[in-house]
Amino acid sequence: MGSSSSAKRGKFWRTDWFVGVLVVLFVVILNQATDFIGTLERRYYDFASTSSGRQPSDRIAIIAIDDQSIGNIGRWPWPRDVHAELIDKLAAAKAKTIVHTAFFFEPQTDRGLDWIRKIKQALPPDATQPAEGVGKLIADAELALDTDGKLAASMQRAGNVLTPSLFVLGEPQGKPDKPLPAAATRSALDENQAFSIASLSTQQPIDVIGNAAAGVGHLNQLNDVDGSVRVEPMLVNYYGKALPSMALLAAAKSLNPGPADIKLNVGDSVQIGKLRVKTDDAARMLPQFYKGRDGKPAFAIDSFYDVLSGKIPAAKYADKIVLIGPTAAGVGNTFPAPGYAALAPVEMMAHITSSILGEHFIVQPSWGVFAMLGVFLLVAAYIIAVLPRLSAGMAGAITAALFVALLGIEFGLLAGASTWLQLVFPATLLLIGHRR
Repeated sequence: MGSSSSAKRGKFWRTDWFVGVLVVLFVVILNQATDFIGTLERRYYDFASTSSGRQPSDRIAIIAIDDQSIGNIGRWPWPRDVHAELIDKLAAAKAKTIVHTAFFFEPQTDRGLDWIRKIKQALPPDATQPAEGVGKLIADAELALDTDGKLAASMQRAGNVLTPSLFVLGEPQGKPDKPLPAAATRSALDENQAFSIASLSTQQPIDVIGNAAAGVGHLNQLNDVDGSVRVEPMLVNYYGKALPSMALLAAAKSLNPGPADIKLNVGDSVQIGKLRVKTDDAARMLPQFYKGRDGKPAFAIDSFYDVLSGKIPAAKYADKIVLIGPTAAGVGNTFPAPGYAALAPVEMMAHITSSILGEHFIVQPSWGVFAMLGVFLLVAAYIIAVLPRLSAGMAGAITAALFVALLGIEFGLLAGASTWLQLVFPATLLLIGHRR
């Protein structure tokens, strides 16, 4: 009797359906305890999403602070009157919007400027009149050394220059150390419904530059666990004031906005006029990253020095959204993104701004997780109940067809409909379950 019972238990542990159950549990644990399947899913997303036929906007131009510019103009950071000179050229050429991604968080005045101003204060009032003599010399020296003032004056004249800020992200526990500066508040939206990314503190452009800018946006990026950037935080919330990203602000300013240029559809989308950009419930967007075509990059990149020196005529940027930022080695950081091993923030902003203008976002449908779980259960049922009953040849053919179908559906939805339905998880179960 005991021998018969032991034999039955042995047969039970060796049954195909029970082994199938163990395989399903193993894949579930693998998914929960490691990032192996998550890594496969993200890499497949990168491949499929960049296989879209979408084309980048031709309204966007990049002027790079590249190695050639550093070599000709001098080591970074440059005096700010250099930036002012380029802005003057672009403004005269009627650029639509000028977006500068360099940070202007600290004053950059020549040490001699303080002495010039002390001398100016020490002289009798009639000696410092700018008409001639000492007065004119002091006035000219003060103007030449005040590079912050020069940059602010150029930005004020242009009237369409955007400048960035940064935030430390996290859930605040109390009140802010200081309020958002007036320059940033002009670009911010009231937002108290958690439709944004919360922040604890901020770095903002100095007042003279921030006040001269046409808008201040945030330049924060959200990195996945593998370091890649796949999502854009459209809004960062600073104690009830949500500041738009630089890409969102650039798109809005280029569309001749009215008083309510950015509208929030909480939990669903961000709207600029008639443009409606689908987001998740925290106003995060999955942007389109564009592949280059015919050996050319998605966005042409011109050298800052070539434009400044006149080698590239500023007229090229008429009615363009011009993005200015570092790409030189050692100046700023680069980040991997779908289809790219490394992108500078200015290049990334070009892709994201184009995505907003073209409504080229990628959507994760609310029903997607339920669809994925349903497919996973169907695959589990196939492995447990159907696969053991099939001949080896038939099982191989059906498994291969199902595997190709799952990955083909995800690829087709991403590349053709810009919809992300995550099917790598059930596809992994199918592959492992067949090889048991």
